[in-house]
Amino acid sequence: MAGEKVKKHKGTHKAAFPIGLTVALLAFIGLAAVIVLISTGIKNLAAKNKDYTQYNKLLTPVVLIDPSGFDDITKADMSELIEMSIWAILKSDISPDTYSVTEGGIVIPEADVNEQFKKLFGTEVTPVHATVEGYDYEFAYDADAKAYTIPITSIAPIYTPKVIEKKEASDTIVLTVALIAGEAWQQALDGSLVEPAPDKYVKVTLRVKDGEQFISAIQSTTTPEVATTVAPAEEPTENQDLLDRADVAATEPTAPETQNVTDENGETVTDENGNNVTETVAEKGTGDESTAEEASAAQ
Repeated sequence: MAGEKVKKHKGTHKAAFPIGLTVALLAFIGLAAVIVLISTGIKNLAAKNKDYTQYNKLLTPVVLIDPSGFDDITKADMSELIEMSIWAILKSDISPDTYSVTEGGIVIPEADVNEQFKKLFGTEVTPVHATVEGYDYEFAYDADAKAYTIPITSIAPIYTPKVIEKKEASDTIVLTVALIAGEAWQQALDGSLVEPAPDKYVKVTLRVKDGEQFISAIQSTTTPEVATTVAPAEEPTENQDLLDRADVAATEPTAPETQNVTDENGETVTDENGNNVTETVAEKGTGDESTAEEASAAQ
C-alpha cells in the first residue's frame, strides 16, 4: 500500500526544473553529481572559500529545493526534510550498485533516509514518511516496502549555496548563505564557469551537540553589507605640534634686539629729552660687528 502523499506548498519558481541531466540515471551509474556544470561550479566556489567547503557541501542538497524557512526544526515542513534527506543520499559518494533499479526508478530504503535525516537534522524531530512532491517530480513512498522510488527524470537544482560568513557561539553556528540560481550559471568560451550574482540570502543555524552539527533553522535575510577597507588617516607623531610651531617660527621675521648704551662709567646714556639711548645688537654669525644707535622712548 502506498504511503500518504504530501503536497508541498511553495511559491512557484521560474524555470523550476525544466533543464538538467538525468539525476536518477547518474545516481545509478555513480551518484557523483546531479548536474555536471553546477557541481563544477560548487567546486570552484569551494576553492575560493576553502574554510566553508564542508558547509557548502552540507547545504547543497538543502538549498537545492528552495526550502521554506523555519525558525525551529520542530516547525519545519516534514516533506521538505524528507526531500532534503533523499537528495543528500543522491548527492553522496556511494557505489553504483548500492540501490536496485526498477521501471519506476531507483529504490531507496526508508532506513537509509532515516539515517541521512538524522545526520542533517539530529534527533529533535522524528521522520514521518510519505510521498513527496517536488517541482515536476515525485518521490513515491511505498509503506509496504518501506522504500522510496526515485524516478528517472530530467531536473536541475533551483539553487546552489555559497557560504559567505560564519559566526560561532558556544552551541550554535550561524551561516550567511548566498543562493545562486541554478539556471543562471553560464559557461565562458574558455570553458570556465561564470558565477552569477546571488538571487537571495538566507541564514542557516546549526546546532552543535557532542561535536556534531545539525541544521536547526533556515531564515531569510537581507543582502549583507559589503565591507570596504579605507586607509586610516596618518596619525601625527608625538612631537608634531612642536615641529609645526618650530616651522612657523623659522619662517616668521623677528624684531631686532636692542640694548641701552652706557658710558665709560657704566651709566646709561640719555638724550636731550631724557630718553635712554639704545643700540641694535648685530646677529651672531653675520660678520657685522657694528651697531646703530637710535633714540627710543623708554616709558
